[in-house]
Amino acid sequence: MFAHPNPKHVAVIGGGEGATVREILKHNTVESVVMIEVDEMLVNIAREHLAYMSNCSDIIGLADSCFDDSRATIIYEDATQWFKDHYGKLATKEKAVPSFDVIILDAFDPKQGSEMYKDTEFLDALYASLSQEGVFSLHIGNHHTIHDPKPDMGVYAPREQFFNLLESHPSTAAMIVYEEAHCGFEEPHAFLTVCKDTTCKSRWYAQPVAVDDEIYDRIKRTKSNKPALIHFDGATQHSFQFTPRAWETVYCRREPEPFECSYRGLDMSKKLFEMADEEEEEEGSFEIKTQTINGEEIKSVYATVDIPKGSYIMPSDVASSVVLSDDIMKGLKDNIAVKETGEVTVIKNFLDFVDKHGHPSMSKGTKLNYVEVGGSTFIRKSQDPKEINVGRWLPEHPSGKIPVWSPLYDRHMMAFDVFIVATRDIKAGEEVVRPIKY
Repeated sequence: MFAHPNPKHVAVIGGGEGATVREILKHNTVESVVMIEVDEMLVNIAREHLAYMSNCSDIIGLADSCFDDSRATIIYEDATQWFKDHYGKLATKEKAVPSFDVIILDAFDPKQGSEMYKDTEFLDALYASLSQEGVFSLHIGNHHTIHDPKPDMGVYAPREQFFNLLESHPSTAAMIVYEEAHCGFEEPHAFLTVCKDTTCKSRWYAQPVAVDDEIYDRIKRTKSNKPALIHFDGATQHSFQFTPRAWETVYCRREPEPFECSYRGLDMSKKLFEMADEEEEEEGSFEIKTQTINGEEIKSVYATVDIPKGSYIMPSDVASSVVLSDDIMKGLKDNIAVKETGEVTVIKNFLDFVDKHGHPSMSKGTKLNYVEVGGSTFIRKSQDPKEINVGRWLPEHPSGKIPVWSPLYDRHMMAFDVFIVATRDIKAGEEVVRPIKY
């Protein structure tokens, strides 16, 4: 729910016990919830014998039973056909709402091989029903372990087939996997959030304090004054931001091996070349020289030793890069507009430094920027390919874009964004030059 900035209309597929509807109704942005459940008897049994699961009596402004809330509508139909009929290419029935902001698939998990997850017509209708920033989420079963075979083998093969369908769908902008231990199973289970727009990443990777602030604004209060959300807060969301390593391991067992799997860690056969560390009295591999060009003093970096192609350039410096979100940048720019603060010049100088030495993340939608602060800031930039001799550690993906699903890009994005290597052999005394577009 928090992956969307303002979820008003929500659909639930399955969820007959009412717990999913209960959690959705806690959001004060929600105007309607449509639950499509094929089994009316299940809902009636849950009402009578599992009433605690649909109990909204403690939430201010809600009906005692979540099923009876004015914002909730229950439809007893097969959800697959319902979406086709209302939002498919050959839809014959009126739309329940113009579009859904969030859809929760609380039915089978893909590992069980449900036809729902093989039906491309249903998937098209599902995407068509979503708003521009729409997201859908579902339980995808047991978590991976590092001992699992390649993902298209064994019990997880149906899940991999479903992932392949999502990855190839033109409306998929991002896929994020996380694990949750508080879901009623004996071990953590995995969940998938799929975004129709990459802007969901900026909310997914938000700082814990920002999530806590949104919880305060969005979640309804309780009559008992107890927290409405039992397990979730900003720190919980932070734990979801990095897909567990086992997913990366299994992903890299795909055939053919994905391009980025060659960059799971720094190449231990390559050397590191650093600036001198005066505090540690360590001799460096570079020196900074000042030269005057057109009356302007310009500092440049020169190698003092031979540097082989593929070597890491100033890794300690670039690893110390400052991370700034677009929201922080906007806040600083807004501060400049406030007169009589006495700090305008300082802020403006800092923003000028950011413009000169910062660059946005290659992962669209995260709204993160990396600002180098060490010796690497003196490396001259050029458009001349004959001059350039260093570049990003991770080359551009052969497809020309980052895959919508890749636990490697999710887990190692900062390393991919900041580490630089020698793109050819650099001789001692040669200037180090990087490309303007980074």
